[in-house]
Amino acid sequence: MTAGPKVVVAPNPFKGCLGAPAVARAMAAGVRDAQPGAAILELPVADGGEGTTEALVAAGGGELATVTVEGPLGEPVTPTFGL
Repeated sequence: MTAGPKVVVAPNPFKGCLGAPAVARAMAAGVRDAQPGAAILELPVADGGEGTTEALVAAGGGELATVTVEGPLGEPVTPTFGL
């Protein structure tokens, strides 16, 4: 019996739509449908812009956190960061 193909799924985020981890999951699901025996490695990436924090957290097994803090002009802002 022949083993299925080895597939690396390494997408960038879809700006304003899906983060890289969600894109990787969707692409991997498509590969599984087309090639049920495939060995799939989901490896979300980012280029330093939008989605970078999410990709790093997914790769490191961390989690995203959100907290309200005071911004540079004294207004409340709610950033997201990785732990």
